[in-house]
Amino acid sequence: MRIEIDQSGKVEDTNRLTVVAFCNGKIKSLKISAIEKRKVLATMKLFGYPKHSFVYKTFAGLVFLLIKNEKASEVVIDKEYVGNEPTIKNILLQLFQKYNIKPPIIAFENIGKKSMAHEIAIIVFRNKRKADIIVDSKKVLNLFFK
Repeated sequence: MRIEIDQSGKVEDTNRLTVVAFCNGKIKSLKISAIEKRKVLATMKLFGYPKHSFVYKTFAGLVFLLIKNEKASEVVIDKEYVGNEPTIKNILLQLFQKYNIKPPIIAFENIGKKSMAHEIAIIVFRNKRKADIIVDSKKVLNLFFK
């Protein structure tokens, strides 16, 4: 089974929420508020991580939290952070290993605005549909610091 993932509201935009979603017959979305993202950023700064580490770790963490219980053979993530896909993939693979979950094949492509994953992410971002998962800073930070 292939899952396509899209994001609405960039992680680094700490003044607005971020939604990560997929749709492949099944619809699933996850959101984190601006306040919670700022808490993640502040904590990572305390540990000496630069802002770009916050972005990639948080994005990968959100994707992981969205798909960790799915039986996907392939996960295709929209190219949100061009040139940094290897970093994001590496973080994802480390998370799958840490939690003893067999990782799917992870790829990055331009998903496009016609993708249902994009549609779901936008609808949840605009508050026209509730997110299936609401994540707080603690949940994201626990992925990396627990």
